[in-house]
Amino acid sequence: MPIIEWNAGFMLGIGEIDQHHKQLVQLLNDTYDEFRAGSRIGMPVIDQLIGHAERIFSLEEQLMRESCYPQLSEHLTEHEGFSCRIEGFKANYTNSEGTSIELLWFLCNWVTHHLRETDAELAQFLEVRKIQKRLKKPTLPPR
Repeated sequence: MPIIEWNAGFMLGIGEIDQHHKQLVQLLNDTYDEFRAGSRIGMPVIDQLIGHAERIFSLEEQLMRESCYPQLSEHLTEHEGFSCRIEGFKANYTNSEGTSIELLWFLCNWVTHHLRETDAELAQFLEVRKIQKRLKKPTLPPR
């Protein structure tokens, strides 16, 4: 049973980012399955999750800058908040069930909110921008 069910609500319509998001959700689900089987979340898993999230953040941030996204600073603040919270988990890490549960709860809630709301707003902006660009293209007069 996955902790996060991947579905169309997570799809942004941006191929590379959608693929990375899907991989992140799968990594979270795999981590949850291992936890349910009795494993604790160790530092290598935390580092893997952080590395994957940072790659996604980098792609998103590049896209936001290139498109002059008006909510760039708010989106960056969410990314920074995530990174700070994860660094806090690392700094106070104990290989305990409580730490594993707290980390899983945080990741599940943060990823679900961020993908469905914050990233969805970005995708909507990019789609509107794409439509606006198409409308501004000069059209050839009829013959």
